[in-house]
Amino acid sequence: MSDRSIDLVGIGECLAEFSHIGDGNYQIGYSGDVLNALAAAGRLGLKTGLITAMGDDPFQMGLQDILEEENIDLSHAPVLHGKPNGVYFVYVNESGGPSFHFLRKDSAAREAFVCQELPELIDYALSARALLFSSIPLAVMKEREKIFELLAAIKGKTIIAFDLNVRKALWSDLQDLISMFPLLAPIVDVLFVTDEDDALLFGVRPVKDAMEYYKQLGFNQVIIRRGGASTLVFAEGQDFQVPVPKVASIVDTTGAGDVFNAGFIAAMLRKHLPYECAAMGNATAAVSVDTRGGRARGVTIERVETLYRPLVKWGTFHGPAKR
Repeated sequence: MSDRSIDLVGIGECLAEFSHIGDGNYQIGYSGDVLNALAAAGRLGLKTGLITAMGDDPFQMGLQDILEEENIDLSHAPVLHGKPNGVYFVYVNESGGPSFHFLRKDSAAREAFVCQELPELIDYALSARALLFSSIPLAVMKEREKIFELLAAIKGKTIIAFDLNVRKALWSDLQDLISMFPLLAPIVDVLFVTDEDDALLFGVRPVKDAMEYYKQLGFNQVIIRRGGASTLVFAEGQDFQVPVPKVASIVDTTGAGDVFNAGFIAAMLRKHLPYECAAMGNATAAVSVDTRGGRARGVTIERVETLYRPLVKWGTFHGPAKR
């Protein structure tokens, strides 16, 4: 893998983000699950790129500025004339947690695999050491079969990470997503899922039952995130738990799961053991929650290591990525 020019490529949709800041006021930003992960990965020293399409609406310049600020390669993120970018609103629900309202119908990102040649996208993915995607592009992008063709073409050559990240409103029938699991299991190298994702699909069930379900499907590495509770991991034929750091201040948990993915993949690319990868994911997510918005602007290697080292009690994450 020494010839790879990019560490992590993501497939996803970028959106304009309006975060409620009180008194009916909203603060604009730019986000998206894969964008959040790529931004955090960049702060951990990875070179990143994005497969998407962007609209030429009033949010285009702000979105491009953010992507360029995050040093995300946009060679496979064309701007489509006459198409909008997706928009979403983050507000506090009755239980005090974040809720989301999306406006993404006919967004440019839906055309990402229509407006670009598949062989070029495959070559781009092969130039990366790892690829991250979620169920969101599976739900919103047209010609979904091309995503599976791309994954099949890079299997065994580029690490493939899949975040379940269920957005119920995007699916007319969640069974459509569930039916893809047998196709994804033999292709995906690491599955990220939350207890909330699993409950949306199958109802509330013991987490050990959920883990057993994904193992039986054939996923070789399964990570179940549970907010402030220990992260459950199945890797290399073993089950174990990884504690979550305690944090003094929680301002906004938006995107914490995306940031976890970045930390996990960054450690994975540095040849860390699965326990250490999950610990890095937990530490990176914990650092991200004291700033508003999903792009983890407070993440630095130094801050992450402060929380990472007590979890593993050995070694260090700092240093160049092993290639």
